[in-house]
Amino acid sequence: MPKVTVYTVGRDYGRYLPQAIKSVLHQTMQDWELIVINDGSTDNTPDVLRQFESDPRIKIIHQPPRGLPPSCNLAISHAKGDYIIRLDADDYFDENALLVLSGVLDAHPKVGLVYPDYFLISSDGEILGHVRREKIADDLGLLDLPAHGAGTMIRRQCFEEVGGYDESVDCQDGYDLWVKFIDRYKVYNVNLPLFYYRRHPVSLSSNQERILRARRALKARHVRARYGAKLPSVLALVPVRNESPVGAGWALRSLGSSPILQYTLDQLKGCPSVTRAVVVTENEAVGEYARSQGVETLIRPATLARMNSPIEPTVLFALEELARKGFSPDIVCLLHANSPLRRAHHIEEAINTLLIFKPDSVISVCENTRHQYHHRLNGLEPVFHRRELRFERDALYEENGAVYVSWSRAVTARSFVGARVGHIIMTRETSLNLDTPYDVWLAEQLLTLRGGALAEGLGL
Repeated sequence: MPKVTVYTVGRDYGRYLPQAIKSVLHQTMQDWELIVINDGSTDNTPDVLRQFESDPRIKIIHQPPRGLPPSCNLAISHAKGDYIIRLDADDYFDENALLVLSGVLDAHPKVGLVYPDYFLISSDGEILGHVRREKIADDLGLLDLPAHGAGTMIRRQCFEEVGGYDESVDCQDGYDLWVKFIDRYKVYNVNLPLFYYRRHPVSLSSNQERILRARRALKARHVRARYGAKLPSVLALVPVRNESPVGAGWALRSLGSSPILQYTLDQLKGCPSVTRAVVVTENEAVGEYARSQGVETLIRPATLARMNSPIEPTVLFALEELARKGFSPDIVCLLHANSPLRRAHHIEEAINTLLIFKPDSVISVCENTRHQYHHRLNGLEPVFHRRELRFERDALYEENGAVYVSWSRAVTARSFVGARVGHIIMTRETSLNLDTPYDVWLAEQLLTLRGGALAEGLGL
């Protein structure tokens, strides 16, 4: 019986398939089998596979197109190895991949999954960068950045115990598997690049909004499976200060067809996880408007509403007032009304992220892919000491102010956000804050796009 089963699913990747298969044949650890599924290819894939069908270690299956998750489950149903690892048909292994990863599982019997760093390559094979993963320490509890779906070695018994791939998932299958795994097993990573991941100009991984949408759906599914109807109580708190850089009384000014505040109130209507929503303000007109929309209101002291006042005293004020009314939420969700393009699914995703990964807090962010500088003695110096490629750098994230979620116990007078912070990623368009008159104008333009194909790609 082989120690490792490598499985490959490909459709119309005949151009790259020989390199993938040969990278398995040339492994320094030779105790393996390879299962290749031709998932309805219309190119030269069948001809390519005929070159390898005489090797008894290679099993080839031809089938009509079924998609990646069902095909992966089929491959694993034929697997004989104790360990399994996926190799996509357009990628390839470093010669020591199986040796190193299986060695980790051999040495650490409580580890169910191990994953390496990898090289990112272009469709023509040019190395674009080295993707480094944060080293997982024994005491690291926040595992919210999943392993890559390919190039990750898993104990087959553990894979079967979590139910395999969810065949209703059409992308982000690795994310789904990761969330199921971290609930039950230890994971481990190796800071060596052990496979080559090919990035195509039209590849799935370049479609940010589709990826984000798939992850939101997966998180919601996992929360329903884990909690059922017994969700923790969630308070959505909407602080509205009368004064703003865009002018006094800004929250009731029209933006498109509605007052600015209405966008946040409408978002909350689409949030089934929110137990109770409260607008807290010093402005009686804002309070009256919120109540007219069926939303509870608290009037805070004017001293909490000054332009330079931190938000934490307002949050504690609201929690104390609601506690006197008999409501003490498990979770507080802070939603500033000057983020009108935030959507209900962003709020739900932040809550779900808190429930799945159990950090103290979750904040919404945008990815920053530009080179960053700080000012030093000789002027501007890069944050990173050399101008690395985008994929060689650690990801940088910008807080966008749209969504903050914390366990109530983590909220203090000094900070709403706790020590361990998870995140959700939003597009730049949905992250827009109304901090200047230009922002208001831009929001008007973006709102006119809603309902069109461009808006879907931007997450609007």
